[in-house]
Formats: sequence, C-alpha cells, structure tokens
Amino acid sequence: MKRLQPSQFHQAERAVQKRLGVADMVAQHSEGYIRSTMPDQHRDFFTNLPMVIVSITDFDGFPWPIPLYGKPGFIKSPNANTLEIETYPTLKDVLKLNFKKSQKIGILGIELHTRRRNRMNGTIEEINNNSFSVICEQSFGNCPQYIQKRELHWVETPQKCLQTEDIFLTNTLTSTNAEWIESSDTFFISSRTKRLSTDKRDGLDVSHRGGKPGFVKVENDTLYFPDFSGNKFFNTLGNIQSDSRVGLYFPDYESGKIVLISGTAKIIWDKELTRIFEGAERIISVKVRNCLILDSFLPMRGVLTELSPSLIRTGTWENPQEKSAARVYKQFKIIKKIKESRDVTSFYIRPLDGSALSTYLPGQFLPISIKQPHTSSTCLRTYTLSQAPLSNAYRFSVKREKFGLASRILHDTINTGDSLYVSQPEGIFTLQTNKKTNVFLSAGIGITPMIAMLQGLIREVEKGEKPQDVYFIHSTQNSETHTFANELKLLNKRHKWLQLYTIYSQPKLNDKLGQHYDVSGRISLDLLRKILPSGNFDVYLCGSESFMRSSYTNLKAMDIAESRIFYEFFDDGSFENHQLNKFQTAQRAEIYFAKSNITATWTPNDGTLLQFAEKMGLKPMYSCRTGNCGTCSCTLSTGEVTYANKPGYAPANGSALICCARPALNTTKLTFHI
Repeated sequence: MKRLQPSQFHQAERAVQKRLGVADMVAQHSEGYIRSTMPDQHRDFFTNLPMVIVSITDFDGFPWPIPLYGKPGFIKSPNANTLEIETYPTLKDVLKLNFKKSQKIGILGIELHTRRRNRMNGTIEEINNNSFSVICEQSFGNCPQYIQKRELHWVETPQKCLQTEDIFLTNTLTSTNAEWIESSDTFFISSRTKRLSTDKRDGLDVSHRGGKPGFVKVENDTLYFPDFSGNKFFNTLGNIQSDSRVGLYFPDYESGKIVLISGTAKIIWDKELTRIFEGAERIISVKVRNCLILDSFLPMRGVLTELSPSLIRTGTWENPQEKSAARVYKQFKIIKKIKESRDVTSFYIRPLDGSALSTYLPGQFLPISIKQPHTSSTCLRTYTLSQAPLSNAYRFSVKREKFGLASRILHDTINTGDSLYVSQPEGIFTLQTNKKTNVFLSAGIGITPMIAMLQGLIREVEKGEKPQDVYFIHSTQNSETHTFANELKLLNKRHKWLQLYTIYSQPKLNDKLGQHYDVSGRISLDLLRKILPSGNFDVYLCGSESFMRSSYTNLKAMDIAESRIFYEFFDDGSFENHQLNKFQTAQRAEIYFAKSNITATWTPNDGTLLQFAEKMGLKPMYSCRTGNCGTCSCTLSTGEVTYANKPGYAPANGSALICCARPALNTTKLTFHI
C-alpha cells in the first residue's frame, strides 16, 4: 500500500483551501511544488539579484517586510540548502527586530523587469559582522501575475545612514501618506503562522501584491485591498487565518520613499463587498498598529514601464467596476421556487436586507451571479424577468439545459431560503410606447419576456388605458413542455382583447386539440396569414435561432417592415442573411490573444470571437452571449469588429463585446487582451 505523504500546507492553509473548495485540487497538484531544498534555477536566480525582501518578526511577534539591497552577487548559495546574504537589515534596531540565530525568516526574490519571483522560507543559521545565512525549509516559485514591469538602476547618492534616535514609529497615517498609499500599484505583505516551531510548514512568508493605482484604500487607519485570483495555495490567507499579525511595505521606486506598516489583518469573506471591486475574490483589511515613513531610502530607483497585463479585469476603489458602474450585486433570498413545466422552473426572489426592488420594463433581464457548489467559483448569467414589476419580488424563469452549468445548479441545488447575488435589471428588448396591436411570437423558453410584456399591458389597462388587441402565439412540444399554460388560459378568459394561440410540434396522446393546444405542427407562413390581422401592428419575436430565422422570413414574406419587428436571441444569433448590406465581416483575420500569447486564424465558420476563443481553449468571461450585459467586454488594441445587431450594452472605447463580435470587413488582424 502506498504511504500517504503529509500535506505541504499547515492546518490554516488547508482550512482556507477547504472553505474555498480547492483542497482536493491543491492536494493533487501541489506535490513537488514546495520543496525542502532549492533547485539550481532558484539558486542562480537569487545569486543574480540586486534586491530581496525578507520577513522578520519584531519582539512583539509582528512580521515586517524589509528590503535588502546589494550589487548582484551579494547573495550566495553554497549548496541547495543555504543562502548567504552579505548585508544586514538596516532597520533592525529601528523596528526592534528579533534578528537572531535560529529565528524563522521569509525571503522573496523578485526581478521587476522580467516579472520573475521565487520564495524561500527558513531559519537563520549564522549571523556574522555584516552577513547572515539562512537554512532552507521551503522553496517555491510564484507566477508573474500582477507584477508591474520596472527598470531599476543604482542612484549615485549612497543610502544615508539611519540614526535610530531621529526615526519615529507612529500609530496613525497622515492624510498625505494615506493618499500616497492609495496611489500605489505595488506593495509587499509579511505574514506568519501562530506557531513558529521546528515544523517546516510553520514560519514567515513575504508575498508581492500588485494592482492598478488605486487598488488600496485607506479609511480611519485601516487599509483595504482586493485578493485577486492566484495559485489557489492561499499561503498568505492561510497565515492570516492562523495569526492576524502582518506587515506591509510600500515602495516608491521613483523617489526612493518607503512606508512600512505593521498591523492586524482580517479576511472579509462578504461576497457583496467583493463584487463591487472588479476581479476581487476577497477583500483584506489591515488595521494599522505602527508605521514608519522614510524618504529617499531606496538605493535603486526606476520608472514604471508597463502595468501587468493580468490587471485587465481588475478595478480600483475609485471606480471599482470599470465595465459598468451600475453592475453592483446585492444578496437576494429565494422566497419561492415553482416548477412551471417539465424543464422550466420559476424563482421568486427579494432583497435579503429588505430594501425596495428596482423598477424595470417588461422584457428586461436580471444579471445573476451563481456560486458553483463545492468551489469558490461563480458563473454569471442573465435571465429574463418573467413577470411585470411587482412591489415585493422579482420572478425569473430558467430552462434546465442538459449541459448548462448554471441552469443545473439552479434546478438541482438551489432551494427556497437560499440566496443569490443579483444586479440591476437591464436590456433593450421592451415594449414600444406606440399604441398598436401587438403580436407576441415565441417558442420554448422564449415565452419568458412575452408573458412579462403581456402582464405589463394588463397593468396599463387596469390603470385605465384603452386596451389594444394582443395576439399571443406560442410554440412548444406538448403539454409537458408548455410553460405558463394555466396562467395564460386564465388571462385569456379575463381579457377579450387577448387572442391566445398555442402550437404543439409533438403532441402527446393525452393532449387534446382545442383544450391543450390549437394547432399541431409548427408556426408556418400560412398559419401566420390565417391568424394575424391585416393592418398596422408590431411583432415581438423570441426563441431559438432556427425558430427566429424561420419566423423572420415568414414575417418579411408578409411584407412586415423591419422597423416593426423587435426581437431578442437567447444565444448568439442575428438576421445577418437579411442584412448583408448592413453587416459584412472579414473573410479571414489573424487573431492574437495577447495575454495568453496565442495567435490563430479566424474565418466566418468560426462564429463569434467568443466562440473562436473557446475553440482555442480560452475561457473569457461572458454571461448573456447576446451583447446585452457587457460581461464579455475586453480590450481591443488592434483592428476593428462588427456586430450583426446593435448591442444592448455599449462597450467603452478600445473595447469589444466578444460574445457577438466578428472581425470587420477589411480587418486582417485583431489583438485582444485575453
């Protein structure tokens, strides 16, 4: 029997991994990642560095991240177990560091111009006059995510001597220093385990954090910063879970100024707060205990040459949701879950905090964030509101798709009493204000915006508006799949101006013509000519792409003007074959996905740019796949795109909605930051 290896992670790290649903994955893939000795590559890396950051505790047990500088070669590695560093922590006396033999220490080597970094944690073996050595206990690499590229050089003026008596620790930040921190794009965080035992998993860590300038916020001597997606090991979070004492180091590589802070950290698991900061998976707060501000301290200076490409989907506290300022998610409770047909279930939800619902127009949809069971991941989807506005609840209705992740979670896992995160209603597929006869033409789940629009018209009539004729024509397989059948029959009895027509494509033996349905087969041109009146009316069209195309063709054959046909696809689709004069794409284009360093050739058979990216093995964010929500918006730095239909969401300049975009005519190359 194979003997199980002990975990490479301490108990608190494993607890965080388990909480976030990645413990099994980490256990399977982390073996060999954290080593007890340094590989040759790491040894060579350290010995060629001019800078490292070390984590050392003070006599109160608070870890401090301290920068150490020297000409390349000031760090040596005589063997795979040892680093020798030919300098002292200059701030040892100022910060009252417990810099002694056998004490735990964390070391981060970072090369800003290449974005490389490696870590080594261990114990201090020897301390000599102007050097010390460290015995390795854990050695591991880190990915280059969120590191800003900088070119550093030595300054001519040597670092000034620090006189301990002239330097003061303070327990508060001035407004000037708080503003300076809030403009930073980089800092380093030291953390520790509660025990500092001989167990190699216990000790000190120092880690890099990067973001767009403005990713750190200061309020009342408490710092807040987002925790972005990483390697899922959660070394820093695990340490904070074990012991809240941390240290922060903010460098200004242009002026040489540094700010050092010690304090107590807290992981904020509140998803509602997390969702307002784009890219954040959690928020960390640090309450300031002591801080030290030193001007012109750094012996190496340099300017920013490039922000990390990984920051493309992250925000700032100044503008936390750059893609859509209104896209803030609130927690809603499911108050009722009703099965409407074999495959469709309705969910009634209201705000958990008891606040009022936002108003909306019938036909609009809700952006919803759904947590995937047993993981920390969420999926974003948009579902049409399937009723006219009520004061006490939203209703949305979802078809269970065999391979639909979100729909299966909603149908099979989420129940009454559970909660979801929901944003403001959005969308442009709504009733026109002109007073005309309306035709609602739908198939399958396309009935959801139609019944909301019908209810909206009924509300207007109940308020005194003169009723206009409505032709509600719906196609489905049979009585098992007929969604809202009883609700529609009741409305039809109450309102003489409502003409209801139901078409079953595959009636069951017990489905009765004239009782369950009016016509068998499909919605044809002859049927529409027979049902619909002559004259001026608007048509609202929603369903599968094949249904939409055939219906559109039939309506055009009836000389219905394009301006009177309003429609919404539930997936990627358009009537481009009817609009060749308006919608033309390239016949061939080279697509470069810069973040993933993938280049491939697109042709019209590849579909939208989202479909093409997915074929390349990429997983861009998306939700509606129809251009209505903006979730898929990403930076486009080369080339132009075109859309079959005007998107409901207007992307920012230099961005494109890849869920419905294709390379524009005469475009030969596109560059996306994916």
